[in-house]
Amino acid sequence: MIIITGVTTISIMSAVSFNYFLTGIDFSMSNAMRAQAYKKPVSDGHPIQLNDFIVATRWEDLPPLIKANLNQEDVVDNLLLKSIDGNPLFGPPEAGYFVLKVMRKNKIRYISSMFVSPKWQDSEPSVQDKIPPFFYLSLIALALMALFALVPYFIIRKVANPVEKLMAWTKNLSKEKLIQPIPDFHFSELNSLASIVQSSLRSVQEGLDREQRFLGYASHELRTPIAITRTNTELLRKMIEKDISVDKQLQVLERIERASFNMTDLTETLLWLNRKTDKSIPLISISIGKLTEQLLEELTYLLSGKNVEVKIKTDETLLLLPQALCRIVINNLLRNALQHTTEGKIRIIQAGSKLIINNREFDSQEIENIEQIEKTENQLKNELGFGLGLELTERLIQHYAWQYKNVATEDGHYVEINFL
Repeated sequence: MIIITGVTTISIMSAVSFNYFLTGIDFSMSNAMRAQAYKKPVSDGHPIQLNDFIVATRWEDLPPLIKANLNQEDVVDNLLLKSIDGNPLFGPPEAGYFVLKVMRKNKIRYISSMFVSPKWQDSEPSVQDKIPPFFYLSLIALALMALFALVPYFIIRKVANPVEKLMAWTKNLSKEKLIQPIPDFHFSELNSLASIVQSSLRSVQEGLDREQRFLGYASHELRTPIAITRTNTELLRKMIEKDISVDKQLQVLERIERASFNMTDLTETLLWLNRKTDKSIPLISISIGKLTEQLLEELTYLLSGKNVEVKIKTDETLLLLPQALCRIVINNLLRNALQHTTEGKIRIIQAGSKLIINNREFDSQEIENIEQIEKTENQLKNELGFGLGLELTERLIQHYAWQYKNVATEDGHYVEINFL
């Protein structure tokens, strides 16, 4: 399509240029003849020659070749009459005859001019003379058409290759490639477009990751309150059927209500953590010890069928803390200790702002207070803890910059957190 367009365009431009060329020659010839018409006086039967022009007052006084090749009846005032032997498009003409009739103050002038090329039979033509100029023109036209076709082609290829590379890069973008540096696409506009695409997809991926984390955290954290709600709902139904005292029914109902509030707080906290809004979690005065005892009571079902001894020691220290976040952190630490201890001992010590949970398999030396616990660097074997719950716990702890230690020991696990 490009070649056809080029050929058509060049052909039209060539034809127009050739026509303008011939028109320009005729215009120049006519002006030159008019300039010579009245330079010198001329009389009938005595034409004069001025440069290459013959000026006469009558047609009969013009040169014989002019009269032989041009017809007097075709002469029109102020209009150049010409006759060309040969096709100037394919080669130089062999001869040309021109005549112009002008009239000024009833004085008629015929101005004529002609040229005759030497015949080739009079002298042996050279090789260059045998090649018509049209051949050179054709070569030039073909070269221009090739240039017209190839230059846009290479320009398009130069632009198209980076664009195709950008398209391929965009199609193959994955979660891992979103964090990799953007390739160079050779054009600042394409590099900017690639940056916009990567930034947009990265935002989408971050949103998906946040949603996945939220779903994972929510499903993990809501298990306990849901289990409490279902268990106590069944218990309440049986108590109603057996007409148990109202006070005991109210206790069960209170546990259900507390589990419902906990689910609300958990959901709002997880949404806050997931969206990272500017809205802060309110701080209230809470007792870490009482909250730990309450959560431990709710999680005792995890010890069903296990030979585990649990000892807890707390005080009544009150601290200004985000209750919902503390509930998530302590609940996850206790749940992991209870879940991952099959047979052994769990020691829970709370003193002031510090909480320690130490679960040990089989027999081991008991700990009774914080001062008895000494950990060395060679015990810091595992800083990640176990499971999704501890992942959420560590995110919350990092957010509030609480002091936190999570260590895998030879016979269990040791966790220490300071809420100040």
